[in-house]
Amino acid sequence: MSTTPCSRRRGLMLAAALTGMAAWPLAATAQAPTDKPLRIVVPFGPGGSDTLARAMAEKLSTQLKQPVIVENKPGAAALIGSEYVAAQPADGNTILFLGGGSLTPVLIKDLKFNLLKAMRPVVCVARGGMTLMVPGTLPVNNFREFVDYARKNPGKINFSYTAGSILLGSEMLKSRAGFDATAIPYKGSTQVATALIAGEIQMGIDVPLFYVGMIKEGRIKALAHGASERSPSLPDVPTLAEVGVPDLTFAFSFGFWAPAGTPDAAINRLNTAFNAVLKEPDIRARLAQAGVVPVGGAPEVHSRQVSDEQNMWAQAAAKIGYKPE
Repeated sequence: MSTTPCSRRRGLMLAAALTGMAAWPLAATAQAPTDKPLRIVVPFGPGGSDTLARAMAEKLSTQLKQPVIVENKPGAAALIGSEYVAAQPADGNTILFLGGGSLTPVLIKDLKFNLLKAMRPVVCVARGGMTLMVPGTLPVNNFREFVDYARKNPGKINFSYTAGSILLGSEMLKSRAGFDATAIPYKGSTQVATALIAGEIQMGIDVPLFYVGMIKEGRIKALAHGASERSPSLPDVPTLAEVGVPDLTFAFSFGFWAPAGTPDAAINRLNTAFNAVLKEPDIRARLAQAGVVPVGGAPEVHSRQVSDEQNMWAQAAAKIGYKPE
């Protein structure tokens, strides 16, 4: 049976239309918003760095047109929450919020978890540094006066630490500045602040987020900041380089990670949303209040930042023969 050119054209048009209709639901499904929530896992307890994740969650939900929830899974120096996220389905719906130096091998004994292999970077949210603090009642007003005081009072200087990076940073400072001090472990920033104000410790190095109000009230003194630039929340506090310690930093970054198998499309979708959120004035103000500088950019920015931080801590440990506990 023969067909006319007109009927053949109609047949081809019908076939093309049916093919397009068959493909359309799949494409629409890939682009459409989802009711499945995005879960942000913070591997530390509430009240610290998770406040930054929570500040971004609502705006991120608007960008993604998807519910966003924040969950705390603390324990084992961030390892419990990090391993949990690494084991989740690689669909872009469970991500990790982590400080870059938290899972550095040189800081944790027998660490088997390799962050840069088990996870994919999504975005670097912010960078900053830890701040050297002393009690408000200590008779010093700047870094040099503190070093002189510590040298004149051997055996009387105690310092706090809540993580390996803080312990190593404090040991490096002691080595570079030439004074002695005794390490005392604490569970978190709340306990460290109490100990500083009470004079139980004479030195503390920590992320300034929790302490800003107490510093401005004079109950705690901030003597030096460990980033390459001054903290936005403490602009009057000089950097370590400015006080004469140019080859030492207590730098860190905050960022988001997804399981290693997460596809590019999911990573890029999240990265685009985070970069949009980081441009919002109230989020930038919140980050400045926390003492950190917004970063953003491509996912690879964060993996490079973390790799640099891990190398920094490894070199610092090698200089003083530091071994993780």
